[in-house]
Amino acid sequence: MNPYARFSGVLTLGILCCSMASSQTQAQPFFGRDTCVKVKEGKAREYAAYLQEVTVKLAKVRVDAGIIASYTIAEAVAPVGRAARCDYHIVAGYNGFPPEAPSAEQTAADMKKAGISISREAMLAKRDELSNLVGVDTWVYRERVGTPQKGGYARINYDKIHPGMGGEWATLESTGWKQLAEAASKEYGTAWRLASLAMPGGASLPYNAMTVDIFPSWAALGKGIPTGRSGTKCIPRRICQHA
Repeated sequence: MNPYARFSGVLTLGILCCSMASSQTQAQPFFGRDTCVKVKEGKAREYAAYLQEVTVKLAKVRVDAGIIASYTIAEAVAPVGRAARCDYHIVAGYNGFPPEAPSAEQTAADMKKAGISISREAMLAKRDELSNLVGVDTWVYRERVGTPQKGGYARINYDKIHPGMGGEWATLESTGWKQLAEAASKEYGTAWRLASLAMPGGASLPYNAMTVDIFPSWAALGKGIPTGRSGTKCIPRRICQHA
């Protein structure tokens, strides 16, 4: 039996609004809170404007305050439309386990600093008018190689690791693919991430781990990372089953 099942998606990194991730220490694991958003029918343009006019401004205030370490808004490229579970992934990065969500009072104060003139209630009502929350995944990053660039593309490879195989999976990725990712990052400007799902949990989940291959351009995504292998990344070690 293969210890892994895998399916992939491609995102464009449309907004990398801000980052202070360089302050991370080795003693603090890096976490990402990934919010999956589905835009309502016919609201794509309005929602994109909302992200620019509200979400990014609010995120910048929180990065400047040290509440979050980085903030990325990525739009789905494949799959898209009704086939896509998420139209956007909105990912807040944290040095250490994420704090509780800001209170209503703190959000109102942050909005004022950001120059957002509408009320918190109006902001939330507008968000809900334009989009639906699909879910939130909290990831702990085991490895991070390279720096993503705005306008680049990310291929997310979701893995379903069977019970008892997590250690083997992490070791093989860290001692196998990581070295290729480091070399590619230096030569081609790519980046790579290895993460385990911290929350939610349970055997019924469709995935519990992921790797992310990040490319500086669409052309680079098409070429992939030169490794002498063809097709979707899979170190030939009897571990990958592609959906």
